Amino acid sequence: CKRLIVFKPSGWEVDQGIMSEARPLSAFVRAMQSPRQRQVLHDLSHERGFLHRLDVPSSGLVLISSAYDAYYDMQLHLVTGRVVRDYAVGCHGWSSLLREEIAARVHWRDGEVEPSSVSAAGKPSLTRLKVLAHAGRHATAFSLLAVRLATGRRHQIRVHMTSTGHPVICDSVYA
Repeated sequence: CKRLIVFKPSGWEVDQGIMSEARPLSAFVRAMQSPRQRQVLHDLSHERGFLHRLDVPSSGLVLISSAYDAYYDMQLHLVTGRVVRDYAVGCHGWSSLLREEIAARVHWRDGEVEPSSVSAAGKPSLTRLKVLAHAGRHATAFSLLAVRLATGRRHQIRVHMTSTGHPVICDSVYA
């Protein structure tokens, strides 16, 4: 199979050449494919076949390609918006029912320890959202959101939610 959809559990990394303490998802995918089926999975210039990332603490579906033709085909679908990326996100506080999108530039500092931020120096980024529920526990408020990425910047959901004053639950970097 040239096109894969794999569930990435929390604690695993969509590793694109940078080694960390997390479990590398690429090793799992390579183990599941025959040597003939893994052309792209060793190629760092093609991000080991990963079409997008999910942060280590997050879980969800990841698109992966094991062949170059499928990689470029899936890239085209992502860039043209034919692939929709929806997420369920829990955040702190009661997010406004009126907020339907966050359009704020996300600046990622390549190779730096500092986290990404909303900044005029960043790339245009758009996150669409809908509040699904509000909840509270011991005087602490939470919101459950349906989130759709119109762009796919590094840490976009986490940065955008923090910029609105409603950081993602259990986010040790941006909360």
